[in-house]
Amino acid sequence: MESRPVALVTGGAGGIGEACARRLAETHRVVVCDLDAGGTQRVAEAIDGVGITCDVTSEKDVRACIDRIDAEVGSLRAMVNCAGIIQERAFPPETFDQDHWDQVQSVNTRGTWLFCRFAGAKMAALGGGSIVTISSVAGHRSWPTHSYAASKAAVLSLTRGLAAEWGRSGVRVNSISPGFTLTPRLKELIKVRDWDTSTIENQTALGRWVEPEEIAEAAAFLVSDSSRGITGIDIPVDAGWLCGINWLSFGGVPEGR
Repeated sequence: MESRPVALVTGGAGGIGEACARRLAETHRVVVCDLDAGGTQRVAEAIDGVGITCDVTSEKDVRACIDRIDAEVGSLRAMVNCAGIIQERAFPPETFDQDHWDQVQSVNTRGTWLFCRFAGAKMAALGGGSIVTISSVAGHRSWPTHSYAASKAAVLSLTRGLAAEWGRSGVRVNSISPGFTLTPRLKELIKVRDWDTSTIENQTALGRWVEPEEIAEAAAFLVSDSSRGITGIDIPVDAGWLCGINWLSFGGVPEGR
């Protein structure tokens, strides 16, 4: 009989989601959910988990995914909501294609909401659970990718509201705001665009980018009993970008002593 608690990772077929699925598999039976069927099964098989293909923007798909977990895997006790898309280019509002704007909002905001809605309801009925949403440092600052930043700010707001909504039912809801993270997709963009990564490095307190595994460690903490007194907060995992960026106005972050 499987004794490990059940955790769901959306967007688990790659990047931050895959890192979270692999880390949580050390303590949980992990269900990997993603629209990428091949990637979903690849990760699920690698961690001895369960793979479910799902469109996070579809209410029907999301409801069916949560019901299937409950019926076939077990009671859901943790979820890391990683499914999302980036806006690879900044567009002025005057030329921003509305369908593109809507797509980013649909995946990042609606997708997060739907999974929180159905998974959180199950957890609340059981009397406990932990949800981690993935926002971004873009949700904390003025940002030129107008749809992406707005979607991530919305995730922060949803997280705080749901933490208060379900707190007395034993469900904790927290978020993580990754900084510039070296996912496979971002590495590809850096190579294609010949992007000078030192620009970002110079903006961070630690002088480097973030690795997906570092975000996974924060997620593992937030779903564990070690964080049982924590809800409604956001943890930036950004190598100190949020605290370092303003230092550029004063000559930059000091070099190591």
